[in-house]
Amino acid sequence: MHRVTVIGATGLIGSEVVRLGMTKNNIELTVVARRVNDSVTDVTWVATDFDSLLDQANAFNCETLVITLGTTIKKAGSKDAFKKIDYEYALTAASLAKQQQAKRLIVVTAVGSNKNSSIFYNRVKGELEQALTDLGFDELQIIQPSLLLGERQEARAGEDLGQLLAPILSKVLIGPLSKYKPIKGSQVAGYIVSQLEAPILCRRLIVHYDQLLSR
Repeated sequence: MHRVTVIGATGLIGSEVVRLGMTKNNIELTVVARRVNDSVTDVTWVATDFDSLLDQANAFNCETLVITLGTTIKKAGSKDAFKKIDYEYALTAASLAKQQQAKRLIVVTAVGSNKNSSIFYNRVKGELEQALTDLGFDELQIIQPSLLLGERQEARAGEDLGQLLAPILSKVLIGPLSKYKPIKGSQVAGYIVSQLEAPILCRRLIVHYDQLLSR
């Protein structure tokens, strides 16, 4: 059995990773979340306030950690709150997994991530990528999707508009611009789960649209 821990499992991608991962007989899933989903019984749930992740270190005793945490500045309420979720929680989870000898980390950030960006959102994502790289996992896969398509629990006006424009964007964004094409959250999750069944390799990958669809 391959032991996998998922944090960020209630979002568009994370919930689908859990659903698909449950169908794999060789994957043992632990899900770290703020609340337990009693309707999903084929995984081990660890309910915690994310500010108390250090108290749940055993939940990160895994071979692969999947981080799909993500919010928006508007939903978080401030830039500081956004960074706490997208950077601090993610880095704490990864550090706990690394301390317990996890070999592979798969994290979802965003296209345009850059630690030197003048755009706060992109800079935080880039800073996270650098911090995770510095932890030294045997295998690190950084998934950088563009606009995510699918039904979310909460409405996001900008993404709703993007979903309407998605067919047009997919046609005009070609060649080097293809990494900006909208993609379904379920497709990103499908790629992640396909990697959970693959051998752990010594590598660092940046994964964009084309690679996500080529699994």
